[in-house]
Amino acid sequence: MTQPQTAERNGIAGQVMTHSRPVLVLVIGLCSLLPYLAARGLGDLRQNTLGFEVAFGGAFALYFIAVCLVLRPAPTPAGPPATFRSQLASPVLWLALGFGLIFRVALLPTRPTLSDDMYRYVWDGRVQAYGLSPYRYPPIAPEVASLRQGDSVIWPFINRNSDVTVYPPGAQLAFLAVWRVVGDSVTGFKAAFTLAELLGAGLLLALLYALKQPLDRVLIYLWSPLLVFEVAQAGHVDGLMLPLLLAAFWARVKKRPWLIGIALGAATLVKLFPLLLAPALLPLGAQGPWRERLRPAAKTLLGFAATVGLGYLPYLLQSGGVVGFLPRYFNENFNLGLAKALFVLAPHIGQSGAGLANAVTFGGLVLLSAWFVLRPAADGQAALWRCVWVIGWFTMFTQNLFPWYLLWLLPLFALFVEPGSRWGLKLAPATAWLVYSGSIALAYMFFVHWRVVAWAQVAEYAPLYGLLVLPLLPRARAGLARLALRIRDGRRAPSRASA
Repeated sequence: MTQPQTAERNGIAGQVMTHSRPVLVLVIGLCSLLPYLAARGLGDLRQNTLGFEVAFGGAFALYFIAVCLVLRPAPTPAGPPATFRSQLASPVLWLALGFGLIFRVALLPTRPTLSDDMYRYVWDGRVQAYGLSPYRYPPIAPEVASLRQGDSVIWPFINRNSDVTVYPPGAQLAFLAVWRVVGDSVTGFKAAFTLAELLGAGLLLALLYALKQPLDRVLIYLWSPLLVFEVAQAGHVDGLMLPLLLAAFWARVKKRPWLIGIALGAATLVKLFPLLLAPALLPLGAQGPWRERLRPAAKTLLGFAATVGLGYLPYLLQSGGVVGFLPRYFNENFNLGLAKALFVLAPHIGQSGAGLANAVTFGGLVLLSAWFVLRPAADGQAALWRCVWVIGWFTMFTQNLFPWYLLWLLPLFALFVEPGSRWGLKLAPATAWLVYSGSIALAYMFFVHWRVVAWAQVAEYAPLYGLLVLPLLPRARAGLARLALRIRDGRRAPSRASA
């Protein structure tokens, strides 16, 4: 085939792909709506766990196909790079935004049955509106009896009603603000959190453009069934954290040290987990005098400390403290991954399972943090990839892993998941974590009788571990081959010397 014919054939293929991709995304979006409507019709998802798992699995299978499709964009014509405005004209982008909104609206009116955390959020907002610190009295305390009197909507569903709250001050300020607007409306609270994570999608678009990635990749975030169910249905406060975390990611890429610290500090005030990302995001220079290399990092740390300090100050001035039942939380365990082996080992070395799991989890994070500080990231994108390492380590070794604990990893999928020639996605760590965002929903099987379901745990973790190990096998084989070659050459050396 001649070169002009090849070019013509490629051009036709590109036009077909350009026109077919929006149609395929539209079809997948319409099909994806069905599992969400089915889940809505199930009522109490904890009482109908198997039905939920089927609906979630169907939604995730369609999502996976959509991700593979959106990662294979049609060939772009030669010329200057596409601008942000020109990419906003993409039909795929608007379909991603539109269906992402529809999926959430379908689940918003449902009662949050996957988790009862939402009722604590509403209670904490109510308590503060009446001038009390949420850290002072547990919901069952006689001092707040008047606030629960006659309440059949919130009070009966509050979990741990004999404990004071665990949520940090940023979350508490949000609970108060939302309560003043919507009162005891659970749907109103969920709508506020959903709007927040949709704002995160807007920040993700800015981040994708800054990293020269197609804006269509925002579908990987917006269509994630884990995100849709955990915020629009269950109403988890992580939805408030995501835009703040994405602002910190964007600031790291754009080299805005003050904004990194402020945004990361605000995210930490909503959910404590983002604190673990501080060493990975720290903007340390790799070259030049130490003073110049440390200056951006110092600005980030000052911004972070000031933000967290200001957030905690109003509650520190009230009686009751700001810790809640957090210390007790570190002695609990649920949905153990690799930490399960640590719980088996612990009695043999005279340790508690939770103590050993915490030591390995946070000890590993300390070592990673030291490495990040000693070997600064080359650029913002490399710093964000380090966040995957931190979240991955924490997820695999923590002794308490609920499905919504994976939400802070979702925006990074849109940045780092790559297409593959054989399986649709490249066999790489980012793909392993993307797949795990689907299989982690099997942890809800444990809620049926509040005990581990062995087959569900195997099905949950096996894809993650397998996909993390498989890419290493070629390297291991190559290393063994080099070792065998060295051994063989070493055996030949004496015979040559004697000759």
